[in-house]
Amino acid sequence: MLSAELAAAVARPEAFLLHLIWCSLRAGGALALLPALGGQGIPVQVRVGLAAVVGAFLLAGPAPPSPPSDLLSLGGLLAVAGELLIGLAIALALHAAFAAALVAGEWIAQSMGLGFAMVVNPTAGPMSVLGALFILLTWGLFLAAGGHLLVVEVLVESYRAMPSAAALIEPERLSVIVGWGGFAMASGLVAALPLGGALLLVNIVIAVAAKSAPQLNLFAVGFPLMLAGGIVGLPLALPGMAAALGGTLLELQLALRGLILG
Repeated sequence: MLSAELAAAVARPEAFLLHLIWCSLRAGGALALLPALGGQGIPVQVRVGLAAVVGAFLLAGPAPPSPPSDLLSLGGLLAVAGELLIGLAIALALHAAFAAALVAGEWIAQSMGLGFAMVVNPTAGPMSVLGALFILLTWGLFLAAGGHLLVVEVLVESYRAMPSAAALIEPERLSVIVGWGGFAMASGLVAALPLGGALLLVNIVIAVAAKSAPQLNLFAVGFPLMLAGGIVGLPLALPGMAAALGGTLLELQLALRGLILG
């Protein structure tokens, strides 16, 4: 059964479209900045449709958010920018989680000598093969754990907890957002630590061997050993790395809830 607000809006198509666009702005901002290799590959039409679905869901609720009376005025345009800013902040938390996977992949790729093996991604630029692998692994963990549903829940609840974006630019909240970059870097290094530590030991062994036998050709022996060590150690370290990346996703989702919902 339609709510009174939705029934009145349906009776006036222009008002219904205006309310639908207003209710879709935050979801549209979040969907516009999805992480690469899975997010940016989604067609724009599909993302616009998903934002409209979230907006229609909000519009059918008991208390749908109402747009400003004069949307084309300076205050109305600032309100639109604030709605988009909240959606972009939600997407930024996802970017931090996937950046941790990219950091882990890049570190391991450089350590085992696969830094030259690049994936040319038109939506995010070139990245190492292992970086792309770990990003796809993080997408699998994110979807399997229902992270997309939690993001939609935060989007819907944000209209109640944060009616405007004024609270988002408070110093405490801004410091939390800025801190996501350092958290992503540290989490990526922690996730790569098991295999990265093993490759470091292999590197030390090669260095000791080269010091003991100066005639040893490091490029002929060291590169195959590092590559073999990485290929053998990656399947063994993958469960622990997946658990670390899953923990990073969980922590950032909790931080996002605290940021938006208070």
